[in-house]
Amino acid sequence: MRFCFVIVVSLLFVQLVPAQKSTISHLTEADRIQATTFACHFFDRNTKYIPPPPSAINDEQAERWMHGMINRITSAIGLENRFRVKALFNYNNCSAICFSNDVGQDRFIQFDRAFLENYQRKTSNPWFTLGVLAHELGHHLNGHSLDGIGSRPNKELEADAFAGFVLQKLGCPLFQAQAVFSFLNETEGPPTHPVKKQRYAAIKRGWDKAAGVTSLETLRFNDADKVGFAIRWLQDAREATGQARWDYLHNALGIVPTYAEAISEKGLVWMERGRYDSAIIYCERAVEREPYIGLLRLNLAKVHYFNKNTTLAKAFLQDALFCKPVFPEAYLFMGQCNLDAKEWDEALLNTELALRMNPERDALRARLLVTQAEAFRGLNRMKEAYATVKKAREVDPKNLKAFILLDEYKKLAGE
Repeated sequence: MRFCFVIVVSLLFVQLVPAQKSTISHLTEADRIQATTFACHFFDRNTKYIPPPPSAINDEQAERWMHGMINRITSAIGLENRFRVKALFNYNNCSAICFSNDVGQDRFIQFDRAFLENYQRKTSNPWFTLGVLAHELGHHLNGHSLDGIGSRPNKELEADAFAGFVLQKLGCPLFQAQAVFSFLNETEGPPTHPVKKQRYAAIKRGWDKAAGVTSLETLRFNDADKVGFAIRWLQDAREATGQARWDYLHNALGIVPTYAEAISEKGLVWMERGRYDSAIIYCERAVEREPYIGLLRLNLAKVHYFNKNTTLAKAFLQDALFCKPVFPEAYLFMGQCNLDAKEWDEALLNTELALRMNPERDALRARLLVTQAEAFRGLNRMKEAYATVKKAREVDPKNLKAFILLDEYKKLAGE
């Protein structure tokens, strides 16, 4: 029940924001109600979710049919079926979709039974529908639906490999597992979906893994995954400083020029160099490419904030939370903004909300605790400030600010 404050607080924060002109469209309340943190549609590349009309909702029999197949897959890999299903008429697809709720996300498989069965007849492959479903479950079980980032070729290949693994466990021959993608032409490819031969290789990789086989072909495929290299370059850039960070981003964008997260990260580099015009250009370009990724809108909020435009910063922070309500990083930034405005109670509330979301990274948890400690300091609650910054130091000994504040707060607390 305590988690219900997440959305309420963000909305209270947003109500203070007047309408602003921007080259980027802000998300509306209707967008928030419809928003998904992830949507992968098997038969097309569109990642924007459009809610179906009530007349499209299918009957319970189709949903029982789908639940039965999901049970068959989850039983094969030793998991409980925690998925929800939504059957639709004339949907012409099968999709992994996450809908945000007050405490996290609901994981759905949305599908059109008649369309899937018709496609299975066309392909003459008795494993077709199970393969499609296994691919979509692969998105959910690989965590793709939890990061607030849209479809990517590497995610598609990971879901393909999972489908290959599942189909082998269910007794499907390799050639029929790969034939799930036989309907694709040879030119299907990035920026959102891989080419056909890569998908065949990914299916084989998963199938071989389930069968206990490691092949030279599989190793070559892994080494040749360009998108995987781009993602690793971006991860390195986020951990680097100075020229190295710039070089890593250059490498990532050299491999995948349309990589929105890398484009946005380049905007943050320009921001750190004081080049706010360039920072805004890059961060806006990333949002234009991927409008429903909360991280990209958070980055744009940061650029506007440090460029002294707090009104636009708050508006884009609102957008970030619309896209991804369970977003500790956004609440950390909100708390830091509260500190700058000497809004001590608001900073405490926002950091507490973020900590309740159980962020996995120690560095993020420590930063939240330091921000919380500074809010206690602003309220002259020094014993709590000292205890909190001490905890931050324990969580992440590398946090320099916690190290600096520890002795100061200890003296002020009379410890």
